[in-house]
Amino acid sequence: MYVVEQFYRKILKKDPPYYAKYSLITIIWKPLRKYINVVIIPNTPFSNLRVILYRMLGFKIGNNVFIGMKCYMDDMDPEKTIIEDDVVISYGCYFACHGKGQGHTSIVIEKGAYLGMRCNVISGKNGIVIGKNSIVGAGSLVNKSITENTSVAGIPAKMIVNEK
Repeated sequence: MYVVEQFYRKILKKDPPYYAKYSLITIIWKPLRKYINVVIIPNTPFSNLRVILYRMLGFKIGNNVFIGMKCYMDDMDPEKTIIEDDVVISYGCYFACHGKGQGHTSIVIEKGAYLGMRCNVISGKNGIVIGKNSIVGAGSLVNKSITENTSVAGIPAKMIVNEK
């Protein structure tokens, strides 16, 4: 994208935006990936097909994972979202792993975790881990890591049970 950079520097007399250095393939792929992630995958009626499509976009998803319809996985950096084996993510859950002044941080959902309907997971500045066999109540906002074998609920999510 040398031409775009030169246009900004010589004609507009300012630094080019970050995307001026993207290749043509990247410029075409990013909106296409966004469309697939936001429109096609959440409306696919088969969980196994949803998981396959998410994997094709670069999300790290283990075996025997259920992802409900209408979920939104943040696709700015898909390899930062890691979902281990035997995880259940219910209908309408949202995952965000970037934000203003935050950079791209990871979301790790460990083996056997259960996320209730319409919960939101925000990774913050340091990333977030939802521990092994943890339960997140429906409608909760998870903005801090959760230890294993813990149940949380609320906005923000607070521990309600810790099974040992």
